[in-house]
Amino acid sequence: MTDTTTPAFLICVERGRLESEAILLVESLRAWGGSCAQAPVYAFAPRPGSAPEPATIERLEALRVHVIDEPLVDRFADEPTYNKVAVSAWAERELDHETLVFTDTDCVFMGEPAELVEGDWVAALRPVDRRIAGSRGKGKNEPYWRKMYAELEVEGQPFVRTTVGQMEIRAYWNSGLVAARRSAGIFGAWERALIRLHDADLVFDKWPHFMDQLSLAAVTADVHDRVRILSDVYNYPLRHRAALVPAAVELDLADLVHIHYRLWLHMPDSLARVNPPFDPSSDRYAWLAERLPLEPTMEEVE
Repeated sequence: MTDTTTPAFLICVERGRLESEAILLVESLRAWGGSCAQAPVYAFAPRPGSAPEPATIERLEALRVHVIDEPLVDRFADEPTYNKVAVSAWAERELDHETLVFTDTDCVFMGEPAELVEGDWVAALRPVDRRIAGSRGKGKNEPYWRKMYAELEVEGQPFVRTTVGQMEIRAYWNSGLVAARRSAGIFGAWERALIRLHDADLVFDKWPHFMDQLSLAAVTADVHDRVRILSDVYNYPLRHRAALVPAAVELDLADLVHIHYRLWLHMPDSLARVNPPFDPSSDRYAWLAERLPLEPTMEEVE
């Protein structure tokens, strides 16, 4: 029987940096996830020869994570940013959960992800932080978007605003957190769109590693009225904190649900470097501080 109430979380973990990140991510969900704290988690090592170390697998399994070490990528094995597409499509085909949530491994949960459960939507997403490969409906990237829409027979023309700078662009989502209803077939369509764009030689040459996000934008354009735009407390871009809208700049750890930190927590004294600062006396701050910095450590984050 399909579980229609509790989401299942999907992550990728391969040997190296993702190992410490995966453990912290799952620990954070178990500690702060509220009604989702005991939700099923599936950790995938989808590329041959990239499985995490046995100690990592043992720790994840102790956290009640289903570790799946199977070759799920083939032609795209050299593009690790595409792993999430194959993993999500596989989960949609093979798992019996109505709500599937892919999250990048370099994230932590600091609260209950209620928006990933409630409501009538087919996908729940956050806009990209900055435009980069996006399009304002004109300009240098617009020709590519028109070709992509035409190849994938997209009719919708939705727009959103970036989280940094509030620039209006064609609906374009950050793939660090992607939730979808299994019955809607979004993840399978995402995989097919990515393959079709490559087969049609429609890869964005300047930023090919953004093809996962570009194909996701195309897949969701025609169902935009049923896409839930998650609030500011999801996929929170830690390194851009000072550049967010005023209401998001001052949010403390207890206000946030899902933080996307992108290497930040690998720095020594990473929490103390956050600007504006988090409250160092909070329980979440103390919990994170005990687990940081993540290995491997680095001095600066670009």
